[in-house]
Amino acid sequence: MLFADRIDRVAILAGGVLATVAMWAFGYLSHLPGVMLPGPATLAGLTLVLLIAGRFVGAHASPGVAAAAGGVAGLINLLVLGSLLGGDDGRVGAEAAIWVPASIVVHALVARLGTVGVRRVRWSAADWHGVMAAATTSAIVLVVVAGGLVTSTETGLAVPDWPNSYGVNMFLYPLSRMTGGIYFEHAHRLYGSLVGLTALLHMVLVWRGDARPAVRRFAVVIFLLVCCQGIMGGLRVTGRFTLEEVPLIDEAANLRWAVAHGVLAQIILGATATLWLLRSPSWQRSGSGRAGSAILPVFLVAAGVMQLILGAAYRHYQSLGETGFTSLAVAHTSWAFVVAGLAIAVGTMTQSRFGVPPLLRKLGFGLVLVTGIQFLLGVAALFAVMGGAESSEQPVAILLATAHQANGAIFLSLSITIAAASVLAARAARRIENYGQSDASDGTLGPGTISEGDAVTPEAMTSSSASTA
Repeated sequence: MLFADRIDRVAILAGGVLATVAMWAFGYLSHLPGVMLPGPATLAGLTLVLLIAGRFVGAHASPGVAAAAGGVAGLINLLVLGSLLGGDDGRVGAEAAIWVPASIVVHALVARLGTVGVRRVRWSAADWHGVMAAATTSAIVLVVVAGGLVTSTETGLAVPDWPNSYGVNMFLYPLSRMTGGIYFEHAHRLYGSLVGLTALLHMVLVWRGDARPAVRRFAVVIFLLVCCQGIMGGLRVTGRFTLEEVPLIDEAANLRWAVAHGVLAQIILGATATLWLLRSPSWQRSGSGRAGSAILPVFLVAAGVMQLILGAAYRHYQSLGETGFTSLAVAHTSWAFVVAGLAIAVGTMTQSRFGVPPLLRKLGFGLVLVTGIQFLLGVAALFAVMGGAESSEQPVAILLATAHQANGAIFLSLSITIAAASVLAARAARRIENYGQSDASDGTLGPGTISEGDAVTPEAMTSSSASTA
C-alpha cells in the first residue's frame, strides 16, 4: 500500500502544511500595498518557496513523500484558488474542473523537483510531529501579524458582513476586488481559515501519535479556542449571527469583541507553542534537576496578559478619535516596566539556576532578548504617537505598531511556554525528591530504584515524568 508507513503519512501532512504556511506568508507580503509584486514575480516566488519546502521534506524522507506533501499543499491552497478562478461576481466557471486537479498535480511535481540531488537523513515520527507543531505555531504568528495590520490601519470593518464578504462566499471573493482596507481585512479572514484547518489537523495528529491523555486534551482545547476565536472575529463585524450583508454597525458597541479577539489570539499562540514544547524530542529527553519554583514565571504570564489587555484596549479605543497620550497609554506604558522586570528576572533565573533543562535555558535567553526588542519598539511607537502620527495614515507608524504587537505576541508566547515548562519541571523534580525520601525511610531499594551501579540518572527519570505530564 502506498505510504503505508506511519512516519511517511505524518511527514506528508506536516510537510504539506509547512509548505502551505510558507507560501501564504510570501503571497501575503507580495500583495501588501507598497509592495504589489507583478503576477509573474509572485508566481516565481511561490514556486521557489514550494521548491525549498519540497527539498526540506525530501532531505528527511523519500521523493515520493515530498511529492505527496506538495499535493497536500495544493489541496489546502484551494482555499485561495477560488479568488483567482471566480469572476467579479464570485462565481466559479466550468474551468475549475480542470484547474483544481491541475493545482494539486503541479504542486506535487514542483515539490518533487525540489528533491533532486538532495542528501537524505531519515527522520522519525517524533521529528515530523515537531514540524507539524512548528507549522501550526507559525500559522498563528502570521494571523496575529495580519490582525495587527488590520488594527494599525483601522480596517477592521472594511468588509461589513461575515462569514461572507460583500455577499460573496469568502473563499470565492475575487482577488481583483481586494484593494485597500478590504485586502487587509479579507486576507486576515483567509488566514483565520488556514489556522483553523491546521489546528484541526494538528489535533488529529496528536490524538494518533501521542499516548499522553493530558497532551491530547490540550490539543482539543486549543482547537476549540481557535473556533471561538473565529466566531469572535465575526461578531466583531456583524454583532450577531447572520449570513446577510449588513450595513456598518456602531463600532463602539463592538470594540469589546475586538479587544477579546486580539487577546485570545495571543493566548492561543502561547498555548500552541507550549504544545510544541511538550511534543518536542528535546524536551522529552531533558531533565529538570533542581528546577526550582514556578511561581515567578506564572506571575509573569499574569502580568503579560494584563499588559496585553491594556495595549489592545488602547489600540482599539484610540480609533474612536482619542489620540495622544491617553490614560490607557499611561497604564500600558507604566505596567510595561513591571512586566519587563519580571521577564528579566525569569530569564536570568533560567540561566543561573542549577539543573534547569537545556531547552528551558534557551527559552529564557530568548525571553530576555525579545523583552529588549519589545522595549525598544514600545519606545519608538510611543514617540510616534506623541509626535501626532496617525497609525492609519503613516507607513512608519503602521510598521512600528504592528511590529510592537507581533513581538508582544512572541513575548507572551515565550512567557506561557516557560511557565508551563517550569511547572512541569518543578513537579518532576518534586517527584524525584519524594521518591528519594521514601527510599531513605524504607532503607530498601524497590523496583525501578536507581542504585549506584545503574546507568540511569535522575535527569532521565525527570524526563520521563515531564514527558508524561
